[in-house]
Amino acid sequence: MITRREFVKDGLAALGFLALPGGLFAAPADWKPAKKPNLVLGVLSDTHLQVGWDGTSVHKLFPHTYVRNAMKLFKKRNIDALVHLGDASHRGITRELEFHRELFDEAFGTRGGPVKLFIVGNHEWYGEAFKGGGGVTAAGLWKDPVERAKHTLCADMPRRWEQVWGEKYEEVWHKEVKGYHFFGRHWHEDEYKHAGEKPFADYILSKADQFSLRGTKPFFILSHRRHHAAFCQALKDFPNAIALFGHWHWSNADWKTIFFDADTFGGRFPNIQVGACRMDGGNAVTPSSEVKLPEDSSSWKGDNLPSRQAMIINIYDDMVVFERHEVGKGGKLGPDWVLPLGEFKPHPFSRDELKKVVGEPEFGKKAKLVVAKGTQATKATKGTKKGDSVASVPSLKIKIPMADGNPESRVYAYEIVVVGDDPKAKLFKNAFFEGANAGIGHEPNHGVTEVEIPVSELPPGKKLTIDVSPCSSLGTKGKTIATTWRV
Repeated sequence: MITRREFVKDGLAALGFLALPGGLFAAPADWKPAKKPNLVLGVLSDTHLQVGWDGTSVHKLFPHTYVRNAMKLFKKRNIDALVHLGDASHRGITRELEFHRELFDEAFGTRGGPVKLFIVGNHEWYGEAFKGGGGVTAAGLWKDPVERAKHTLCADMPRRWEQVWGEKYEEVWHKEVKGYHFFGRHWHEDEYKHAGEKPFADYILSKADQFSLRGTKPFFILSHRRHHAAFCQALKDFPNAIALFGHWHWSNADWKTIFFDADTFGGRFPNIQVGACRMDGGNAVTPSSEVKLPEDSSSWKGDNLPSRQAMIINIYDDMVVFERHEVGKGGKLGPDWVLPLGEFKPHPFSRDELKKVVGEPEFGKKAKLVVAKGTQATKATKGTKKGDSVASVPSLKIKIPMADGNPESRVYAYEIVVVGDDPKAKLFKNAFFEGANAGIGHEPNHGVTEVEIPVSELPPGKKLTIDVSPCSSLGTKGKTIATTWRV
């Protein structure tokens, strides 16, 4: 007789996993399970499709390319269910939701196809409330409120939802797919005044015995907005729950989009934020408290590191595997996340345990820094107009080769230290890896990250030493490479 934990351990070890402290296992590079998963989910969030100024055609700045790419990927992987976590419609216009139905039918046909597990987000309610800002709005298209109501979701959400998807609209709902249970909660019209989390928790609890939710078999909680500590506390007896949400547009290149710990999410079960598949690629890479990236515009990047993201989740008897895909140019955002199923203490997706799994990104053996003189344009001052000349200052240009020496740990950022004559007068600089949001093999500029430092910021000295360390999004740090530069 062996315990379930020993069974899982032996089974994963046989698949080539690296055993780690605390009962965790790290997926080796290019790892693929030998057996077929019980259930495969395709997951999208925040696709934000928008109509053009005629109210029916596709807006030229909101192409369907990336959602279509995701659908093709899901079709190829023969998913059992499609999850959409909200903000499908950019301005709450019914036609924008219809675009999704057409893309779904294009990929899977008009009959059958994967089970639909869809959530309403805040943008689905924008038909009336959103009247400011740029771009197409319902109020801008249809001045007459009576006519406008014919085209907006919020005018009659239940009827419009059923009209598009052929399914009944319920604020909270339950579906079962191949023996796995899913609970969903739509964004309420007045979400911030609506105490929707408690009724949702009560609804799940009321079904716990009927659906045998207790145990190690996972069940899924879907919402657009994340749930808070009180909700997680109400479900404290269900560590086998897995919650998925969207809304934040944080990149899944960042392991911090896995939330578990008590100080933020109650420490009861994993809450995973799914990146956006929005046309502009705005998935923000965020600073890490461990990496100490400065809190300014250079440490919160999204649009300048474009990424259109989707997720595939594979559920097995003994594990759940999360694949993070970039569906613009293709490729995965990094090694798969593997959640072993069972009773583990500490929890495998707690932050400290994840650090053991993410490992340390490393430079290759032949990696070298390239340093040269440069000139950097100063920031435009107030009142500067487009076309005006902007002063330049001398700078130090550093080209950092991609830290791809450890395929099991993808680099996320670089810590740069410049030392001159006084060892105590160090300059610390941090920069995101420019390919962090790209799929593996699709990094811009062959994976080289360029950092420019004004000479005025450099420490004094005729000879400078420049050290660069690769970091993961959880702050684990690989070995440093260095060079010297004579001023």
